[in-house]
Amino acid sequence: MSNNLNEDHPKHHDATETTSIKFEWTPELVKIGTSRGAIHPSIGPLEISNGLPECKYRPDMTLPDPADTCECLKWVGLSDQKIIEFEQKFNDLFPKCQAPKCGYDEKYQAYGRGFNEITFPSIDSMLRLFIQGMGDDHEEFQYTHSFRPEFAIFCGLHKDDPRALEDPDLFEKTWFRLGPADIMGDTLISFWGQLKEFMVTRLLYEGKAWKDRYGIWLLREGEDMDQAKARMNEKERERLREQAREEKKADLARQKQERDREYAEDMARFAEDRVPAEMTN
Repeated sequence: MSNNLNEDHPKHHDATETTSIKFEWTPELVKIGTSRGAIHPSIGPLEISNGLPECKYRPDMTLPDPADTCECLKWVGLSDQKIIEFEQKFNDLFPKCQAPKCGYDEKYQAYGRGFNEITFPSIDSMLRLFIQGMGDDHEEFQYTHSFRPEFAIFCGLHKDDPRALEDPDLFEKTWFRLGPADIMGDTLISFWGQLKEFMVTRLLYEGKAWKDRYGIWLLREGEDMDQAKARMNEKERERLREQAREEKKADLARQKQERDREYAEDMARFAEDRVPAEMTN
C-alpha cells in the first residue's frame, strides 16, 4: 500500500506494517475477490439479478440458525477470536438482555405509512458493539485479526488486492477518505444485510412468516396463515403505528438525557482542569 497516508489515518496501516502481516492470496481468495460480489464467502455463487446479487433463500442452501449467534457472526466474517471476545463483552455489558430463543423477532416502524420488519436483536446488537469498538480503538482491530481471510479481502489489504478491479479508486481515494474502521464497518454491514435477507426469505419459504404491502409478519404460535392475515387488520396496524410512535419518542428522550449527562460530565471535567491552571497563574 502507498506510504502517502493522510495524517489522521491510523499508523498501523502504513506499507511496512501491512506487509508484515502474513496473508496468503490463495487462488480461492482471488476467485472470491474478483467475482465482484457474485461469490459469497459463506454461501458460494449467488444468482445475479439486474447486475446485483440476489439474496433469496433456496431449498438447497445451508444457513446458520438465527439463535446461534456464534455461527451467524462467523457467517458475516468475524474471526473465532473476535466472536469469543465480543460475545463475552456483550454479556458483561448487557447481562439482563433478553432476546427471543428463536433468535428473531418483528418490529413495526412508524415511518411513512408504517411497515413491519423481521429483526435479529442479539446479532444486531453485537455487530453494533463491534463497529463502535472499531471507531473507538483503531489499534485493536486489524483486518486479518478481526476478519476471516475470505472476508478480509473485501476490506483491501494492499495495492495488488483484486478488489481494486471493482473499485479503481480504492487505493487512491476511498481507502484514505474512509479509513480502516469505516471500510471494515461497511464490509460487515453489507454481509450482515445479505445474511438477514437470506434468513428472512427462509422464514417466508418455511411458512413461518408472510409478506404484504405493509411489510413482513411472523406467524404466532398455534395460528395458521389465514388466522395470521386476519389478525393483521387496519385497527391492529393503527395500534402498532401508535405504539411505534410512543417508543420513538421515549427513545429520543433517552438519547437527549444521555447527551445532557455527557455534556454535564465534560463541563465538570473542564472546570476541574481550569482550577489548577488558574492557581499556577
